[in-house]
Amino acid sequence: MTEATEFDLARPFHADENTRARAKERALAAGLTVTAESRLGFTVCGPPAAYEELTGGRIESYEVLQRVQNGRLRYVTHLDVVGDGQPADLGVGAVRDTDAIEAVVLEQPRSPYRLSPAAQAPNVSKYHLRLPGDVAMLLGATAAQQQGALGGGVVVAMVDTGHYAHTYFALQGYRIDPVVTVVPGTNPAEDPIGHGTGESANVFAVAPGATLRFYRASNSSGQLTSAMAGFLRAKGDHPQVLTNSWGGDLDYPPPDPMPPASSRVWVLEITDAVQQGIVVVFSAGNGHFSIEPQIPGVIAAGGVFVGPGLVLQASDYASGYASPWFDGEIVPTVCGLVGMLPRAQYLMLPIPPGCELDVEESQPSDGQFPDTPDGTRSDDGWALFSGTSAAAPQIAGAAAVLLGAGGRPGLTVQQLTEALVKTATDVTVGHNHPRFNNPAGPGPDEATGPGLANVGEALKYVRTHF
Repeated sequence: MTEATEFDLARPFHADENTRARAKERALAAGLTVTAESRLGFTVCGPPAAYEELTGGRIESYEVLQRVQNGRLRYVTHLDVVGDGQPADLGVGAVRDTDAIEAVVLEQPRSPYRLSPAAQAPNVSKYHLRLPGDVAMLLGATAAQQQGALGGGVVVAMVDTGHYAHTYFALQGYRIDPVVTVVPGTNPAEDPIGHGTGESANVFAVAPGATLRFYRASNSSGQLTSAMAGFLRAKGDHPQVLTNSWGGDLDYPPPDPMPPASSRVWVLEITDAVQQGIVVVFSAGNGHFSIEPQIPGVIAAGGVFVGPGLVLQASDYASGYASPWFDGEIVPTVCGLVGMLPRAQYLMLPIPPGCELDVEESQPSDGQFPDTPDGTRSDDGWALFSGTSAAAPQIAGAAAVLLGAGGRPGLTVQQLTEALVKTATDVTVGHNHPRFNNPAGPGPDEATGPGLANVGEALKYVRTHF
C-alpha cells in the first residue's frame, strides 16, 4: 500500500443529506453564508466572528513567503483558527458541535498562473505566438479542426479571476455561457486582473466549437480568494472538462511525508471530481510546488517553448518534478505552449482594456525580473503573457476535441489521458524552472513529461484504440 491510497476513493467521505442539512444549519446560525457545496461538504464566507462562533477559537493571521502572480516572491497573508482545543495544523479549526461538522478548513490564498478593445491583436516586434492560428498549428490541432473535430457539444468549465466580453471572442463566434460569480457582490462582467479573460482564449484556439462556462472566483479587486468555492460550483454543474490556471505554493522539498492537513480536504474534492468522470486540468505551476497538479487522475499541464526556428525546448518558466506524496505521479502529465524566463511574454492574448495585466505587461519589469515591455499599450486590451496558466486551457481544449463529435463522447478520463501522453511530441532540449532544474531528455522526464501535446495524433489514437 502506498501513502496515496488515503485519497484513492472519496466515497467514504460523502455526507448524507441529513448530515449536510444539519451542518448548513450550524453554519448559517453562526452567521456564515454557504457559497458552494459538494457531496463531501460545502464552502462558506463570512466575518471572523462567525468562524469564531462556530469553532470557539479565534481567527489570527500569519504571513507566508510564496510565489504569486507572474512568479514574484511576496509575503501573503494566511488565516488560522487558534485557541484551546484547536489543532496545530495551520488553517484547520475544530468545531464546538461535531455531530454534523467535522472541521473547518480555511482556504489558503491561490494565485493565477500566468498570470471596447480592438478585435485584432496589435503588431509588436517581440517574438510571440498569435491565437488561434499559431497555437492550433503547434499543438497539432489544425489537422483535427480540418476534419471537423472542433470540440462541439463539450462544456469546458474554467475557474479564474473573471471573464470580460472582449470583441475578439465575438469576432471569432465562440460560445460562452453567462459568467457565474462566487464571491457575493462581484460583477460577472468584470475581470480586474485580466488573467481569466486572456487565458480562456487558449481553450478556443484548440477547440473552437466548445462551450466555455466561466466561474469568477475573485473578489472585487480581482484577487483569487474563492478558488475552492469556484471549483465546487463548477464541479456541481457537471462539465465534461474543468480547467484551473492557479494554485498554491508549498515548501520544496516538503518537510512532511504527506500533504499538509489543510490540503487533504482539497485533495478529496478534486479526487471526487475525477471519479465523477470530469476531466480535471491544473497548471503545473511557474516555479510553484502545489498539491493540485500532483493528485492522481488530474492532468497537470506543463510547458514547452517553441522558438523562431520551431525548435522545441523545455520552458524554464514551468514547474516539473516527481510527486513526493503520490507514488508514480510525475508533474507535468503533458505540456502546452509556455514562454521563457523572465516574464514568459509569449502569447498575444485579449484582456480588458486598462486591467492590471494590460498595464503591467506594457511597462518595464521591476528589479526582480529585469526585462523589456511587451510592446503593447497599457489600455489597448492586449498583452503578451503565458505561463502554465496558458498550458492548462490549451490541454482542456485538447480534451474537448477528443470528447467531442470528432472523437469519442464516452471516452474515460484515463483513456483521454493515455491518448495525450502516448502521442505527445518528445522534447529533448532545455531545463524546466531553476527551482527544480530538471533536464529534458529522450522519453518521459520530469521537465516536460512525455512532451508537447499533439491533438491531431491524439485524435487518431482515440479512434483506433477506443
